[in-house]
Amino acid sequence: MALNVSSGDKKYIDGACVLADSEGDKIFSTFDTRDLDKSQANMDCGTHIITGGTGKYKVITGSEPFACISMPALAGPGDYFAMDIPHNTSWEIK
Repeated sequence: MALNVSSGDKKYIDGACVLADSEGDKIFSTFDTRDLDKSQANMDCGTHIITGGTGKYKVITGSEPFACISMPALAGPGDYFAMDIPHNTSWEIK
């Protein structure tokens, strides 16, 4: 889920993600395209903050700086687009 804000010169996306493994355990994160990890110049689109999870991930924490790489426009009506969004994840389970 994401919220795309565009007002004047302010443009950003905030949201939340859920990742699930094959056993059904989940990892939850929020993300913000205004939160940049300046130590990782190639991850220049924002950062996910890992907020917890279920099962074996219940006490996971971490961050995931990410990049947004535009891909060729998709064919057909609807102005659909695609992006490659690589993440550089650092996490810990206590």
